[in-house]
Amino acid sequence: MKKKYADFDKLNRLLVACFEAEKLYYNAAQDAQTTDLKRFLNYMAVERNRMSHDISNELHSRDIEPLKDDAEKGNLDRTWQQIKEALEFFDAESIVNSCINRDRNNIKRYDELLERKELPDGILELLEKQKYQLEWYIKQAAQQPKKTPFVEEKKEEKKEEPQKENERGKVINLKAM
Repeated sequence: MKKKYADFDKLNRLLVACFEAEKLYYNAAQDAQTTDLKRFLNYMAVERNRMSHDISNELHSRDIEPLKDDAEKGNLDRTWQQIKEALEFFDAESIVNSCINRDRNNIKRYDELLERKELPDGILELLEKQKYQLEWYIKQAAQQPKKTPFVEEKKEEKKEEPQKENERGKVINLKAM
């Protein structure tokens, strides 16, 4: 029974890791600057919540108290300066990559529990299903647009081309004085 308890303890730790992933996606969605990215990150947070809920239900059904150390989401203690910095220096690529890295770490936890096969079959099937979902979600996250719309890109210096003699059809932009 002690071996089983150790595996249920690892399952409980996986639950906490799922809560942390949900929190990461949720907070990233709050800072996202495009609607598409915000929707995607919110969807990923909801999926992590669902996965956490499923694991929590399995633990409850076996009279094991689920850990809820990091169940709170959001940045309630942020100052206006931190919010301003988050908006000014938001880097979609690094945020999405940190979310992907969290999921990859969670997949390692899933693999460890699945390899040992010490948990009941119903839990192992649930973990297998969730692992494959996470792998698919990682592929989806990698395809998300990584550019921040409010940051100006550095323009490359263009070499001036020699003027052509016939520029009759060309539109010339005039600047107001």
